[in-house]
Amino acid sequence: MSSLKIITVVTLSFVLLAMSAGTVLAQDEGGFMRSVSVSKREAVVLSAIFPGLGQMTQGHKYKGISLFIGEAVSLVMFINAHENYETKYDIYERDMGIFNSLSSSESYKVGKYFKTDAEAKKLYKDLKDQNDDLDSLNTIRNTAIIVAAGVYAYNLFDAIFLSEDVTQSERAERLENKINVSSVMIDRNPGILLSKRF
Repeated sequence: MSSLKIITVVTLSFVLLAMSAGTVLAQDEGGFMRSVSVSKREAVVLSAIFPGLGQMTQGHKYKGISLFIGEAVSLVMFINAHENYETKYDIYERDMGIFNSLSSSESYKVGKYFKTDAEAKKLYKDLKDQNDDLDSLNTIRNTAIIVAAGVYAYNLFDAIFLSEDVTQSERAERLENKINVSSVMIDRNPGILLSKRF
């Protein structure tokens, strides 16, 4: 088994395990927000490990799952296109070598390998089709890795600049002030709760 196939199997296993764990943890957004509290630094570290993990642990399950699935799909597409590209490129190089050696030899001219010019033209057309397939796979491969990099970059930007620090709101709740401000989920929408102790 090639090393790329081993890496693919391990990566896909990790993705499936993380997706199932992330979905289970993020099912009840309100309860999840209250039961798990991570700091902004921890959320950034989790987001750096894999996109969406930091957002899910901070209670933004839809954003986190979207980022997670976007990254997983683009990586799977890249790995699949890259594997197909490598396999087809080897076949193309072999066939191109055969075609070049036959077209430059005397045996081609006397008809040893090709009975007619139509057979030579068919091999040339097959090589052209293989080249077109390689171009398509290369485009898919490049697009998938660009999308994966874009999702990863947005994920880090979101974790660093757009997410709130949950520990700050927890610290505010622990202080024994008369007025307390905290974030809550009301009908699955974020809100702010002001409370006063008497």
